[in-house]
Amino acid sequence: MNTWQSIIHLLRWELKTEWRNRSALGSVLLYVVCTTVVVYFAVREFSPMTFNALYWVVLFFGATVASGRSFLREGGRRHYYFYTLASPEALLASKLLYNILTIWLVSVITWLLLAFFAGRNFVFEPGYFVVSLLLGGLGLGAILTFVAALAARAGGSGTLMAVLSFPLVIPLLYLLVNAGGYAVGLTSGEENSYLLLALAIDLLSLAVGLVLFPFVWRD
Repeated sequence: MNTWQSIIHLLRWELKTEWRNRSALGSVLLYVVCTTVVVYFAVREFSPMTFNALYWVVLFFGATVASGRSFLREGGRRHYYFYTLASPEALLASKLLYNILTIWLVSVITWLLLAFFAGRNFVFEPGYFVVSLLLGGLGLGAILTFVAALAARAGGSGTLMAVLSFPLVIPLLYLLVNAGGYAVGLTSGEENSYLLLALAIDLLSLAVGLVLFPFVWRD
């Protein structure tokens, strides 16, 4: 079985397992809905600035919850089973694809919920905003998936994942918040640089994860 076949096989296994249990994805969606409702009760009167800020806050923590359980099922004896089943790169790629798809789903649901509770859609540049969501999901998925692997190999501590992930995602979040600000009409003039720098961070995160993950997994 080559690498691409292993990735597809593992991704199908992830989707089938989630479809049977529905616990991880259900908890993420429940978190997003509850957080958005609490935000609505606390804010009431939305503005473009509050919409943009709250959107990325909800999305970041939703992505953290979604990615934090990535390698919990591969602990103990299952680690040795996956070690012999597929290469570390294939395992990381399958987890990464699953987390990216989940983060994209969370981003769309968060957008719809905030727009519903705000009573209007503050996004004046939907195409630009969608591109920023795609790049944000890719970058958050790459960083959080690799950090989840480190946390799982260190004992599965959620605190460790939070401590490691937050400094790594700050540059990406800064760019995404500014890109979102342009999409809702708050900033202008450097919109292309936000996306290009976000793409550069995404590619760098993917490259670092693919290079370092085999050493983490085989340790």
